[in-house]
Amino acid sequence: MNPLQPQARLFRLVRHTNPTAILAEGVEWSDGAATLRWRGPWPSTATWDAGIPALLATHAPDARTQLHWTPTPLPPPTSEHTTPTTPTPTVWLPPPTPEGLCTHCGQPWPCLSCGP
Repeated sequence: MNPLQPQARLFRLVRHTNPTAILAEGVEWSDGAATLRWRGPWPSTATWDAGIPALLATHAPDARTQLHWTPTPLPPPTSEHTTPTTPTPTVWLPPPTPEGLCTHCGQPWPCLSCGP
């Protein structure tokens, strides 16, 4: 289990073409494994025990395909005096190079400056 990530988080695999296409939806589990559900006429599901790095190395070899984290939905207010908070914006994570570096900044992947 990743102590910095106590619960699963959702993402989308997006290809930046014209128009931008959402290829798949997925979840990164609290233990670091990742599951991806492909969209389209022949959907399928795959799991990577090695997590997001393995998933991106397989399906995002270029900078056009990126992982977009889905904002966490806000819980409903518990009282009239609860101040609503701003949802977390979507953060994209560039894929790694074959050498294990960030394609955006060249630092070891996943880099803290480009990722969530």
